[in-house]
Amino acid sequence: MSFWRSFLIIFVSYSIGYAVTNPQRGHAAPFRQDTTIENQSRFGLFKDDHGKHKSTIENTVESHKELNRDTTWLKVGGALRLNTIYAIYEGQTFPLGTNSRNEWTWDTWRINVDAYSDGLQFAFEYRFYPTFNTHFVKYGWIGYRFNKQYNLQIGITQVPFGLLTYASHSWWFQVPYYLGLEDDHQMGLNLTHNRDNWTFNLAYFPLAEPRGTNDPAFGEYSTARYSYDVVPIEGNSNIERNQLNLRANYHLDDWKVGGSFQVMEIYNQQTTHSGNQLAAALHAEWAKVPWNFKTEVIYYGYNDVRDDDGRLLNSVQMGAYGFGTYDVASEAIVYVIGLAHDFPVDWGPISNVQVYNDYSLIQKFGEMPIGGVLTPFEKTQQNVLGALITAGKIYTYVDAAMGYNHSWISDAFGGNSMGPGRGIDYTAPVSDSNPIDPNPGWNTRININIGYYF
Repeated sequence: MSFWRSFLIIFVSYSIGYAVTNPQRGHAAPFRQDTTIENQSRFGLFKDDHGKHKSTIENTVESHKELNRDTTWLKVGGALRLNTIYAIYEGQTFPLGTNSRNEWTWDTWRINVDAYSDGLQFAFEYRFYPTFNTHFVKYGWIGYRFNKQYNLQIGITQVPFGLLTYASHSWWFQVPYYLGLEDDHQMGLNLTHNRDNWTFNLAYFPLAEPRGTNDPAFGEYSTARYSYDVVPIEGNSNIERNQLNLRANYHLDDWKVGGSFQVMEIYNQQTTHSGNQLAAALHAEWAKVPWNFKTEVIYYGYNDVRDDDGRLLNSVQMGAYGFGTYDVASEAIVYVIGLAHDFPVDWGPISNVQVYNDYSLIQKFGEMPIGGVLTPFEKTQQNVLGALITAGKIYTYVDAAMGYNHSWISDAFGGNSMGPGRGIDYTAPVSDSNPIDPNPGWNTRININIGYYF
């Protein structure tokens, strides 16, 4: 589906909803100045302040917080981001400007719409990734707040699982993102209920988010999406559907602690066989200026998931960004921890530097026969030491990302790294002649991402 078709569908849906709730109006409603404490009516093309943290820079939606029904407002914004890297992969360095890997590239440009009118909320984001020649919807939903306690979103919305909005401080995310367990978006309904210090979510997603457009030279068509999902590839036609999520979070002073549960069907389009995924998480966040601390423990398991020939899979194929797919172990525990500290400064246009370290570990439970012997899967690790620099509306992430059996942090993208672990020959699949490397070592990528957010 093209960008303009996606935008038109969501825009028309919003317009119809607005007309239904305003049957007496034959023309556009004027923007009104609201006098309540809760909100002021406003109209603007650009957001004035994006804050100084990833949680506010990358998530601009505010319509779901609106408490005054008798108001109308619209905000349009976006971001333009440049990216460059310096890689040390498999013991080799890659100087700047070689093989289209390390020169400056357009990482992302995106369009955001956030709107509210007489009780109806509307949020939409579309992303373009010129480096991978792909573009797609990140989210697009219509919402309604019944009262201060209940809010409903319908459309492509964030899955209420684990730490929200992000488990990470860095541009890189934490490992759960690459497993579809951080900042995941799906097509369905998400009901939020606030009671005293509690926030509860009940969500149902019949389908994964729709795919966008990509260049097959980079990867399967099914990978043209923002969120990492189980995607169909040749010989393995599995998709995600019928997903149910429950989440509870308790806010006490500087802490937010909670738990999440997720179950979904993994359906094979070729054979019509159904397996499932179960996932559960315990999560906590502590925020006391100038500190922020995040941690969570996640268990997930894929059960009775089979390929097109009916063979039981010990790894599933996941993909996103119109790029290649990679193995993900069918069962694991994931540990996440991150700490950040703000340093307010007065260095010309630079007003704040947030320094952070994010670490995550996948402890896998799988094993596979190699040379007639069952060999256990090797763990995956990621550590990101970095800083987020705020200078007006320009935000710069400077990250030193290190990966151990990591599909993205390697000279050979994808493969078995996050499944059984990469082979002794990291460029080839694991096999009897290429067993799992018990000590693959760490790879490092220095990543600089500069973005103008408007």
